[in-house]
Amino acid sequence: MKERNNGYIFIAIAGILWSTIGLFSNSLMESGLNPSQVAFGRLTLGCLFLSLYCMISKPRLLKISKKGLIYSIVIGLICQALFNLCYLSSIQSVGVSVAAILLYTSPLFLAIFSKVVFKENINKHKIISLILCFIGAILAVTGGKLDTSSLNLTGVGIGILSAIAYALMPIINKNALKENESITLVLYSFLFGALFMLQISNPSEVIIKMANSSILFNMLSLGLMPAALAYIFYMIGISKGVELSVAGVIASVELIFAQLIGWFILKEAFSIIKLLGLLFMIASAIVAIKGSDSTDTDSVSEPTKEVC
Repeated sequence: MKERNNGYIFIAIAGILWSTIGLFSNSLMESGLNPSQVAFGRLTLGCLFLSLYCMISKPRLLKISKKGLIYSIVIGLICQALFNLCYLSSIQSVGVSVAAILLYTSPLFLAIFSKVVFKENINKHKIISLILCFIGAILAVTGGKLDTSSLNLTGVGIGILSAIAYALMPIINKNALKENESITLVLYSFLFGALFMLQISNPSEVIIKMANSSILFNMLSLGLMPAALAYIFYMIGISKGVELSVAGVIASVELIFAQLIGWFILKEAFSIIKLLGLLFMIASAIVAIKGSDSTDTDSVSEPTKEVC
């Protein structure tokens, strides 16, 4: 029991670390870097830090199967390069708190994809969870105001696209995880994601700007905390015997801390309606875990955060 409790703590720490994406990326974009350059930095440094961790702890984790390599290329393009670019662009357009809410609409899309691709049943718990998630997202994004003229619709659309890319992860990696460790797939998907971002990020400009100590600190922090360390803590937590479905709910503390960072550190707009929307989304995650016993343990309903 103590071992599992330690696992809960590790996973909660991972969720808190993931919540800092907006904090560091927002600072970098305010310093003149664009979303593609920030995404390139996060993926490159994340890959570097994870490689060092694997080399020191378990060198076998650096080995990947041929099938895993192919999956990593696809994951790197869609669930790393595209996801990071869209999520960071959304943060720049609508702020950290709203972007985080939009990202957590991913269960809506995962339910659709799993139904279409794997014919997975959508039981009553999932339906209730998805309804709560949808209502919560609407309240948190609009603040209860239905006047769309005050919304940055482009930023909202990009945020939704990031959720779609995020939700595709368990669809793509289901077979790859049978032959490869999760952290191995993360490492190589970071690598290929960085290679894809290399084409559009003007890395020489990123390197020049990193001569600025503030930019260097934020970039290293972005690659270390919400990239490498978050996944390391998450995987350690899973190794302590924590069920994947439970881990997904615990890791959802990311959403809470992302809101706190947006509201109290970055001074983004706060309202009681937005807080209510956040509570709806937390309730959505709790309902989802309550219904996990009625789903097949081999289904794709694993936490998407395992690799994204």
